[in-house]
Amino acid sequence: MRLRIEWLPIEVRIAATMLALMLLLSAHYGMPIVFPSGGSARFVGIHYVYPLIGVALLGGGLALFGHRRVASQYLLAFPCYTVVLFAHFNMKLWVPHINPLHFDAFYWRMDMAARPLVDLCFWLRESMLWLIPYDANFYMISFIGLFYCSFLYHALRTPDHFGKLVVAVLLFQSFGAFAYLIAPAVGPFLYEPGINPLVTENQRAMLAFYQHSVTGGPDWIARHGGEGFTAGLAAMPSLHAGGAFLFLLFAWRHGRLLVPPYALLFLFIVVAAVASRWHYLIDIPAGILLAWISFAVAAKVVPIRKDQLSEDAPLAGQAATA
Repeated sequence: MRLRIEWLPIEVRIAATMLALMLLLSAHYGMPIVFPSGGSARFVGIHYVYPLIGVALLGGGLALFGHRRVASQYLLAFPCYTVVLFAHFNMKLWVPHINPLHFDAFYWRMDMAARPLVDLCFWLRESMLWLIPYDANFYMISFIGLFYCSFLYHALRTPDHFGKLVVAVLLFQSFGAFAYLIAPAVGPFLYEPGINPLVTENQRAMLAFYQHSVTGGPDWIARHGGEGFTAGLAAMPSLHAGGAFLFLLFAWRHGRLLVPPYALLFLFIVVAAVASRWHYLIDIPAGILLAWISFAVAAKVVPIRKDQLSEDAPLAGQAATA
């Protein structure tokens, strides 16, 4: 019997499409596919894969208690998101070789035209030091917290919308990898240091990796890409700001209880992204737009079936008011 692709879950189709496109780009541009190693492997594990392992374990627990639909979505999310991230980070390493143009000078002029907003982000981040010191790594911790909390909340409280969340996140990471190629930029730290000296040191190391990649080409990436698997520089768009907005959008639509803390974390991520000079101002609305698109597409491809509303009642009390 011939397998029809529409029989496959949408999560599998997204991951398979992303993997296929990565392979096509690799073949066309002669770019090596690398796997994380050493410190980059630990970074990927701690910041991306370990939270999903926790998600998968919770999915197994849900299956034991009879909530099989949500459990299957949990368990499916883990391998699909892992595949998408693998393709995403490889493509991010290839950005300067696929599209050697960069728009840093243009984005920098835009920042200078709106300099009061940049300075406001500097001031706001500095005013938070009594609560969030530079070495707290709260920028990444807050983003991971949004990711983990959203998956848990919507699985337990609004299971009829959980599949849409999974698909939106997969689409967002997939679209983001290709968005990096449209009008690429390295980051405003090329022109001025950010407010966080620890981040500035990391930026110098990542810039050195980037420069070696540009001059060394595919052969250098093949030899060293695993060590810097997450060191690809691509400022436009901001996927941290966009991802935080995506989780905030889901909270606004399907879990108003989460909106106040999510709004604060989203604002912190935006301020820190600009104040640390990871991102130009224009990167933020670009990331938000990408989140809107991912949410809208997920809403189209994951319609709520009537049977879903009765198959899995909210697992922890009544569903949050949408």
